[in-house]
Amino acid sequence: MPPHITTNNKRAPMISLFATAPLPDLNKSATNSPDSSPTLGALNISGATPPQLALLEECSIMDKGQDKLPNLPIPPLEQTLARYLDTVRPLTTDQEYQRTVAAVKDFQGQGPSPPKGLLPLGVDLDRRLREHARACEKRGTSWLAEWWDDWAYFSHRDPSTFFVNYYFGFQDDPRMPTQTARAALLVSLALEFRQLVATRTLTPDMARNAPFCMNMYQYLFNYSRISGPKEDCAVGFPYETNNHICVVRNGKFYIFETLHLPSKPNSVLSPREIMIQLERIKKMADDDKSSVPEIGILSTTHRDQAAKDRVTFFEAHISNKAHMAKIETSMFVLCLDSSSPNTSEEFSRACWHGDGASRWFDKCFQLIVFANGRAGMNGEHSKMDATPTSRLCRYMIDEAQARNLPDFRNLNAEDLYECASALEKPQPLNFITSPALDRAIANAHVTFKETVDAHQMVPTEFKGYGKGLIKAFKMSPDAYVQMALQLAYYRKHGELVATYESAATRKYRHGRTETARSCSIESKAFCEAMDNPDMSLKVRAAACRAAVARHAQYTAWAVDGQAIDRHLLGLRLIRRQEEEVPAMFQDPVFARTCRWRLSTSQISDDCFTAYGWGEVVPDGYGCAYMVKETELYFCVTSLGLGSKEFGQHIAEALEDMRFTFEEVRKIEKAEAAEAALAAAAAAAEAARVAAEEREKAMAAIAASGDDSTNITLPMIDTTSPGFFGSSGGVDLISRSPSPPSLSKPAPRTSLFFQKDDPVLRTALARNAMAAAQEKYWSGIDDIAFDDVTPGSPKSKTVRPQLPATNSSTVSASSASLLSNNSSSSASTLQGNRTRSSSQLMGGGGRPRSDSGAKRTFMAILMGEDSVLGRLRARRANSNLSNSSSSNSSK
Repeated sequence: MPPHITTNNKRAPMISLFATAPLPDLNKSATNSPDSSPTLGALNISGATPPQLALLEECSIMDKGQDKLPNLPIPPLEQTLARYLDTVRPLTTDQEYQRTVAAVKDFQGQGPSPPKGLLPLGVDLDRRLREHARACEKRGTSWLAEWWDDWAYFSHRDPSTFFVNYYFGFQDDPRMPTQTARAALLVSLALEFRQLVATRTLTPDMARNAPFCMNMYQYLFNYSRISGPKEDCAVGFPYETNNHICVVRNGKFYIFETLHLPSKPNSVLSPREIMIQLERIKKMADDDKSSVPEIGILSTTHRDQAAKDRVTFFEAHISNKAHMAKIETSMFVLCLDSSSPNTSEEFSRACWHGDGASRWFDKCFQLIVFANGRAGMNGEHSKMDATPTSRLCRYMIDEAQARNLPDFRNLNAEDLYECASALEKPQPLNFITSPALDRAIANAHVTFKETVDAHQMVPTEFKGYGKGLIKAFKMSPDAYVQMALQLAYYRKHGELVATYESAATRKYRHGRTETARSCSIESKAFCEAMDNPDMSLKVRAAACRAAVARHAQYTAWAVDGQAIDRHLLGLRLIRRQEEEVPAMFQDPVFARTCRWRLSTSQISDDCFTAYGWGEVVPDGYGCAYMVKETELYFCVTSLGLGSKEFGQHIAEALEDMRFTFEEVRKIEKAEAAEAALAAAAAAAEAARVAAEEREKAMAAIAASGDDSTNITLPMIDTTSPGFFGSSGGVDLISRSPSPPSLSKPAPRTSLFFQKDDPVLRTALARNAMAAAQEKYWSGIDDIAFDDVTPGSPKSKTVRPQLPATNSSTVSASSASLLSNNSSSSASTLQGNRTRSSSQLMGGGGRPRSDSGAKRTFMAILMGEDSVLGRLRARRANSNLSNSSSSNSSK
């Protein structure tokens, strides 16, 4: 995703989130975090000594090869300026282009009046930038890293919720887990991934056997963005002393620790124990009907306003500051939403902004799990791009497929009570309000709703084809899709605009991104050819191939650090305030060609069903896309520009491009067949002529009657096309055409492909939630004991009524998917779990979901004293009964 154009060049503070001490200069609330002891797992390699680096080289997998990464390059000035002129040409008139050329020449000192005795301003700026780069290299960082965060993000003042953060929507788990079951498993796996980062045992991201820079992974956990009056900053906390998670539900915030013993990093809560904590939080939040200040909405406002609201929040009560420190020092935020999004737009919007109150958008990332079991993630973008978070998400989703869902089977009441009582109850963050804070929250709600209503978001799933067919056309799938976006914009608005595509530069030390400019001379020619009825299909196809090839080349330049936008940014930032602004940077063309009215980026992974963010300029589009094997996904956002129409234009452009290439392929095949026929006919004619000449020669020999006559007989090539038995127009045997080759199905790389099977999908829709709820309550039979007299035989507890169907109707194929791969099976779901309708209704016609088993179950989890007394009494009576039976048998 592209950064936002700002003019504040002040450097943002640089931090290490693996620092072993609090960071009071960045955030005063950081002082609430105690000092931590330095360990190898928390070592910041950017400031490590040679002995420490040697130790890392021996012990660390994650840091392997990091010290050998090349430095982010600065391209030659002449090359950058030449490529700049090339990219602005399709966006300018002839007169504008000539003025731009003159400004560039003047920048280089090649104008009509070059400076005498002094370096041209552009050349001098470039020299100073390279000196700055050498100084940064000595400090072990890149020349851009010390500017990028502030220029691109921290100085940006629009709400980060809509214009900076990004989101992913996860594939559904085919086992249809309950909300807390899925959330607990995902949280547990996120903790595992965090441990890989902390111990430096995560394998590096690679490209062609070369490691990528892993610096951004240190900002994946325990990091928070802090709003400031003019610019924001980063705050991070050591892993060793901050192992709690912040959970938000219904606008209320809670904290719970993930370690049994803070001094032992390996004493991590199990998924079942995490699920207990989440069940407790759900009950606490749902039972709490009091009015609490919805401070989450304060993270959605304009950044200057957010800074003012932060002060207002702290002034409301002294405890608020300590509570905020708990949020900011947490590993990440888990959102347990009460909503159940179903449609693609509902799901995307819920992951993007939700209700605003049950979020904290300044956290490193938020894991979001909805009431219907769907899940997603929202990421803060300033210190970290989407590649580390996408890898985390892939790890969580892949590992979740291979793990059992947490549940409470095989636990009796006493066991569950002991398990729950060993866990400290989650701590609610009871914020104290004030009249000023109430006004700030009310105003934030109004602004949030206005912004949500102003935005058009349209997820578009194009099912026509995917990268498989594009590769068959022998083109780069990404560049091909970029040309479809160019054509869609051209058809909707009648012009082309500066287009941003993010290209990763992580092959370099502390590399982030570079701009791959999609609009080019070739892309303009392609768009004009596609809408010109006088152009043939072959001309259109050739124009598209040229545009795709050009974009693929420019993307390769960007990945290699040889594109233009970061170099031009460095030249602007190295200029001193008192120096004149070069005419090249004052040129209106320069501002126009850096204004990204079409902002695009690709993340392609089968584990995601949604991906997106907001536009970066008010009159532009944000277009996230995923290129999959047999389909393409787009999510278009804008402020009233017609996102739905733009999505339709994208689909039409893709269909037109497919038609063009398939028709050209037919034409080329026909032409090849025609050429083959012509060649065969020519060969047959040559064979016929040779045969006639031979016959004439033989006739001459026969007429002379002299066998000694020296006559050379013409030779006939029996292998030539057209001779008997060979291919051509004179074949004696007609050949049947070869059967068409069957198209191979798209590779199924994920368990989640089964959701696309119409039979299974129907079965799951009808039965899966019923079966999942059945399994969820299966362990509570042995827990609940309502209306049971202590010491008497415990009657079987009735579970709440299941929706849709009885569990006995669950199909074998559906049941096998829901079996949890262990103690549950199809026979279990179909046989001994069967209930009659009267049993399901508790005999009295009323579902038991609000009483009976569930009430006792939650009472055990919440540790109610009355439950403990009944458990002890039941255990004592049970022991007494067993003793009496033993004595009587004797």
